[in-house]
Amino acid sequence: MTGDGMAGERSTGADSLSIRSYTLARTTHAHEHDQIVVPIAGTMTMSFEAPCRSGPHRITPGHCIVIPAGTVHSYVASAKSRFLVADMACLPENAAALPEPCVAISADLRAFCGYAEVQLTTAADEDVSGRLCGLFRALLARQDFSGRVDPRIRRAVALIEADLSAPHHVADLAAEACLGTSQFRALFRRQFGLSFGEFLARRRMERARSLLTNTDWPVNAVALEVGYEDASAFSRRFRAHFGQSPRELARG
Repeated sequence: MTGDGMAGERSTGADSLSIRSYTLARTTHAHEHDQIVVPIAGTMTMSFEAPCRSGPHRITPGHCIVIPAGTVHSYVASAKSRFLVADMACLPENAAALPEPCVAISADLRAFCGYAEVQLTTAADEDVSGRLCGLFRALLARQDFSGRVDPRIRRAVALIEADLSAPHHVADLAAEACLGTSQFRALFRRQFGLSFGEFLARRRMERARSLLTNTDWPVNAVALEVGYEDASAFSRRFRAHFGQSPRELARG
């Protein structure tokens, strides 16, 4: 479903997803349901009035903005922009507790929004739409909105996430973040409660578990994908992290 404007009353208290585009004229309103707006293409600038005055917030692809029910807000979008809009009966706990409305989203949620756009604009199927709503809520609920990540560290994390097979030396990432090595290590730990090495190992293991669970990749290929040329070393680290070997997980 596409349309101009963000109000749109719903006939039930269920969640709903739609694809919307907006005029270039600034609009101000409020609605009785919670809402999440995710840019797919283009940008939007939004300001909040009562009860919490904040903004302007500029949202771009890779981010979302959370609009609590009853909040007066004004917005204007760029030309040829498209947004996935989730009207929600209630927000997941992590989204409801945000200190600021505009936050980054994970790569998997961003990819899902692109997939949802294709489904929602291809055919009107209530069963598919309902399942998409459930998946969106589940993915939203597992987003890490615990705090805002320093943009310098966010750049480094984006490089890590883009290629977990790369060696990712601290000195290189610190230079990308325009920080000294010791500054980078200290700021990274403050941001995540983990050392850089612990964070990298955890992300590699999480990625490996996903590949072993959801694909037919052999263990050697998974090891290479997450930065281990030695499959035996990968298996030892995996067992230490999850309490079972990669092959045991894949068989299960």
